[in-house]
Amino acid sequence: MEDVSKNPEISVQEAEEHYQASKSNYCIEGGESHLTYYRDKYPQHYAMLLNNVSPKT
Repeated sequence: MEDVSKNPEISVQEAEEHYQASKSNYCIEGGESHLTYYRDKYPQHYAMLLNNVSPKT
């Protein structure tokens, strides 16, 4: 995985909106989960979400 900046240039809200929007472009045919795809394709956005968004319970 690529190195991710400690001070990303995006906000948590921007990262969340980007993640939600990317779902419409994601195709499940490969069997890879959207989250795995997103982590690999957009590591900076993924890191922002991982570090700042609590999972839903």
